Amino acid sequence: MASSRTALTRKQRRWADLNGIRYDARGFVTELAANLRVPLTTIARAEHARGSELTATTTRPPRMHSLTSSAALVENFFGWWRGRDLGGLAALLGLDRSGAARLTLEEPLPTGLAGDPPLVDVALRWPDGRLVAIESKFCEWLVRRPRNKSVFKDKYFPREPVWSAAGLPRCQALADDLQRGRERPTLLHAAQLLKHALGLAKSGASESMLVYLYFDCAGREAVTHRSELDRLIERVVPEIDLRVMTYQQVFGALRSTAGVDPGYLGYLGARYFD
Repeated sequence: MASSRTALTRKQRRWADLNGIRYDARGFVTELAANLRVPLTTIARAEHARGSELTATTTRPPRMHSLTSSAALVENFFGWWRGRDLGGLAALLGLDRSGAARLTLEEPLPTGLAGDPPLVDVALRWPDGRLVAIESKFCEWLVRRPRNKSVFKDKYFPREPVWSAAGLPRCQALADDLQRGRERPTLLHAAQLLKHALGLAKSGASESMLVYLYFDCAGREAVTHRSELDRLIERVVPEIDLRVMTYQQVFGALRSTAGVDPGYLGYLGARYFD
C-alpha cells in the first residue's frame, strides 16, 4: 500500500498530466505559472519572496515549482480573497471577526530575538489590532521530524526564558521539553507553532489567534499527527488561542458559500479535493 505522501504526490501528478503540465522527475513544473491558478501578482511575488519558496538552489528549482508545494496551495487557496471582503473567509475559518481586514502571505512575526523572524503562511489583520496567523501544511506533516539536531536555535534560550517573559509559561515549559528531548513529536512541527505563538505575543495585537490548517489524508500518519496535535492543545491552550482545522473542512464550507467564483471552486476541487 502506498504511503499517504506518495498518494498525494501521485494525485498531483495525475492532475498535471490531465492538464498537459510539464514537470521533471522530482515533480517540479517547468514554469511557475503552471503550478498556480492565476500567475503571481507583483504584490504576491514580493510577499512570497520574503521566504525561500521562490529561491532556486544549485540542486533544485524553487520549492514553489513543486506540485506538492505548500506555498502553491496557499496561493491557490487564499490568493482569490485578495481585495475581497474577508468576512467570508473569516467565517469559513470559524472566526467571529467582523470589519474590514487585510490579508498578507509569508508575514513576519518578530520575536524580539536576533536574526530573521519566523514567517507565518497567512495573516489576517484588522484595523483595531486583531491578528489571526495561519500556519498551513500540505505534505510536510507526513515527513518524520529529524532526531539528530536541536529543535530550536540557541537564541531561543537566553538567560531569561523568552516565552515566560512574554506571558506564555505553558509554552515555555513545552519549549524546554522539546529542546531537551522530553517531548518528541514525530510528525508535528510543534517548535514552529511555539515560535509563532511567541511572535503573536510580541506583536502588540489587541487580540490574536493561531490557526493550524493542514491537508488531511487517511492513514497511520494521520492518527499520529492528530494525537500529537491533541497533546499540543492540552499543553498550551488556553494560554494561546489555537485552532486546528483541515483544508477539507474549509473547502467543504467554501462550496456552500454564496458568491464564490465557480472557476476558483472548480480549480481547487479538481486539483486538491475531488
